[in-house]
Amino acid sequence: MRLRNWLLTGTSIGLMALLPMTVRAQDGDLVAAYQAYAAAQASGDAAALEAAQSALTELCIVNGYASIDECIAAATGAAAAPAAPVEPPAPVADPQAEAAAAAAAEAEAQAAADAEAKAAADAQAAADAQAAADAQAAADAAAAEQAATDAQAASEAQAAAEAQAAADAQAAADAQAATDAAAAQSAADAEAQAAAAAAEAEAAAAAQAAPAAPAAPEAVAPAAPPPAASADISADLQTQIDIYNGAIADMMSGGDAAAAQAQLAAAQAQIDALCVGAGFADTASCLAQYGLSLPAVPTLPGAPAAPVAVDPAAPAAPVAVDPAAPVADPAAPAADVPVEIIEELPAGITQEQIAPVFDSAKDFDAAPPAAPVDGAAAVQVAPEAPAAPPPESDEAAQSSEVFRAFAAEPVVSAAAEEGTQVTATENTTVNQTVNNTYINNITNITNNTTTTNNTQNNIGQQNNVTVVEQAPVQPANAGDVITQVILQVGTQLIVNSIGQDTDRFYNPQQDEIFYENLSNGRTREVITRPDGSQIVTVRNRNGDILRRSRFDPSGREYVLATFDDRYDEDLVVWRDPGQDLPPLRLNIPVQDYVLDASYADEDEVGTFFRQPPVEQVARIYSIDEVKRSSRVRDSVRKLEIGGLTFDTGAATISRDQVASLSNVANGMLQLLANNPGETFLIEGHTDAVGSDISNLRLSDLRAATVARILTDFYNVPPENLATQGYGERYLKIRTEAGERENRRVTIRRITPLITVAAN
Repeated sequence: MRLRNWLLTGTSIGLMALLPMTVRAQDGDLVAAYQAYAAAQASGDAAALEAAQSALTELCIVNGYASIDECIAAATGAAAAPAAPVEPPAPVADPQAEAAAAAAAEAEAQAAADAEAKAAADAQAAADAQAAADAQAAADAAAAEQAATDAQAASEAQAAAEAQAAADAQAAADAQAATDAAAAQSAADAEAQAAAAAAEAEAAAAAQAAPAAPAAPEAVAPAAPPPAASADISADLQTQIDIYNGAIADMMSGGDAAAAQAQLAAAQAQIDALCVGAGFADTASCLAQYGLSLPAVPTLPGAPAAPVAVDPAAPAAPVAVDPAAPVADPAAPAADVPVEIIEELPAGITQEQIAPVFDSAKDFDAAPPAAPVDGAAAVQVAPEAPAAPPPESDEAAQSSEVFRAFAAEPVVSAAAEEGTQVTATENTTVNQTVNNTYINNITNITNNTTTTNNTQNNIGQQNNVTVVEQAPVQPANAGDVITQVILQVGTQLIVNSIGQDTDRFYNPQQDEIFYENLSNGRTREVITRPDGSQIVTVRNRNGDILRRSRFDPSGREYVLATFDDRYDEDLVVWRDPGQDLPPLRLNIPVQDYVLDASYADEDEVGTFFRQPPVEQVARIYSIDEVKRSSRVRDSVRKLEIGGLTFDTGAATISRDQVASLSNVANGMLQLLANNPGETFLIEGHTDAVGSDISNLRLSDLRAATVARILTDFYNVPPENLATQGYGERYLKIRTEAGERENRRVTIRRITPLITVAAN
């Protein structure tokens, strides 16, 4: 309740009847109370104001004032008015009144000082606010001015860029016009030369028809030295040669062949024109004069040949065959083999060091030339037919007569043949020498070690296959050790890691495994998992995989690999099936043949893996044939994983590297959801630092590491993965240095090579 209302209610109504009294000497207390009230109100202290207000109210009631206004007016009037004289002589001042007046004056001074301080503070705050506003306005103005300046600069830069682009376009048009004119001039010169040659031939024929008198022997003049160049054209020649080389690189990397050939022809015409203008008789001597040369272009003739006049009535002259002349190799790769995709050429690497994209072309480059056979007739190689369009599906790729005949027969189940289970006596000591394969007895599982030793020993008995080195690598889950055997097949070294696949398939803590002997020296391995599913693998006497199937708990069979028994001898006595195939010609862009996993998400990986082979598949191959034959592998596309960083000299990677395989694994799982019978081959590659054998071992173990990561972290079934290391044999960049581009893992979907489509 406000003070005014409080005074007008209650007991104060009775006091209103009293007549106001003049201010007495004791009214000094009222004045002091009012001054204290005013001071508390000016200070803003709520507690002090409440106490002063209470004291003033009590004094006003005691002195009989009817309202607070009247009380305050009396207090302020008493403090301001001087004491009136009563009677002469002079009035006597009241000491208490003087004290009250002094206190009131002090309070008023204090209030004035406080008001002045508050006004100064308010003024300072207003000044600060105004300064901040002025600063903000200045900043906004500066920003607007800078934006206008930037816009003006951008506009000027855009105008300059457009002007430069127009100038470049005009320069390119002028250069193209000059090139076209030079090419036209070269063509005209060639036609004129052909006409002159024809005229000379006619004149010679006419002269031969007339009787000729014996001519005196003609003195042979010494050969004239090549004319000295009238001007140094080496810089201009080098520029055109660079353009020529760039066109070759574009064509070999899968670019527009027509545009590249046009660029080659234009550069050749410019080189010819420069040489003619410098006084040279031919381009070859011109380039030799400056120590320059043009590289051979496989898809173009080395130089345009003058047309030869042919007399249709004249009999064909016999063609002399030079026995010393080189014989064309029908197994040579096609002339227009594209090269590997290198996003950014490493420092110090030239375009010529980039290797072909096909492994078979790399094998051909690495193989020594075949020795000529005495008395052998020269082989006439028919001109290459145009490349057929790639198949549109796996079924379309398996349309050959051999394939259709094989597919018409029922697929032989991996569990079809009756076998004899191999047993072993108790306490049989498992021989763990390098002669053992992975077929050894395991705890609670009976196996025959004698059969095992025979299987391994036969690996080195294949024709032209030599065991170079054998070494145990690590203990296997089945109680044996994984043994790496280095084989030499012709000039090629191959690593065969005995037991590595089964070690990935078999978990000794929960799976069961047993072996059976089959006919013709074959063995069958059966792994049974806790859910009742089985992985069944049939191998021949050399350990090559012939058939592999997964049986689900209901007994349904998913064929992972099968084999045409008519080609069994090709495995017993090794023969590369790629020798039966023509050189591969790629009829798709090289970017569609190789995919870099670093730039692809899981959907792109899945779509890439679904693509069919790039050519017709001749027949069904075994998994080991695919691993060993580069020409067979080349018929399917490859995914490259170059971002993995393995520990130095080891096959292990850190855990933070695992995530880089996420998109690859998910792309695989997309395919396996539709076809559980897919098989992927994981290939390991190293650089050229170190020995061939050490690199073979390391690359094979690294491929197995990637397979384990895909299974352990992403649940890709291990039986859908096969692994093989190739060491330094298939370099992307031909260099002996430790090139990072060469250290990689590639993955191919080999399903259409080892199974019948839609089986």
